[in-house]
Amino acid sequence: MNKIKLFLIVFVSISYSYVIAQTPVKEPQKINAADKSDMIAFHRQIITLKQYAEERSKIPALKKLKKVNVKVSAVIDTVTSDTDEAKSRTLTGYIKQEIGDTAANVYEITFDRVEKKIIAIKRTGEGEDVESKEEKAEDAKIKATKKVTPVKKKKEDDEDDDDKDEENGSKQKQKDKDDDKDE
Repeated sequence: MNKIKLFLIVFVSISYSYVIAQTPVKEPQKINAADKSDMIAFHRQIITLKQYAEERSKIPALKKLKKVNVKVSAVIDTVTSDTDEAKSRTLTGYIKQEIGDTAANVYEITFDRVEKKIIAIKRTGEGEDVESKEEKAEDAKIKATKKVTPVKKKKEDDEDDDDKDEENGSKQKQKDKDDDKDE
């Protein structure tokens, strides 16, 4: 009985190792030297943009407002199609804003590989704006600190109001009496 169990264990382990050996292992796509130099040039150009500097300058205010870690980074999309010449001529990159666990692409940037320069910068509208949040917070503080001052009525106005109240009250009483008579 023990020999059968031992035989089955050995047989299963050998067949399992054979199946694993037959499956192809996907190797990561290698980036050639020309692509790598384009990516390095593109990355350097992204970090010198004024938009990148503006996003970096928002970090302290966002940290204060959100109370979490905030990062701004330059990211290059490495997925390219060799069959499409227009796609292989350009690279796409992003200025990415990470606030805590959420990440958003604030700008989309297109780089021309032939001219070796950035040809388009497009704001995606996904990132957090500090200015609008600060303005909202300030508006809320201002509204909270404003005191509502009651409008003081003159004595004459008070008397007129009392007369009107008396007239309205007497009219209401008369209507009630008419309703009682109808029933």
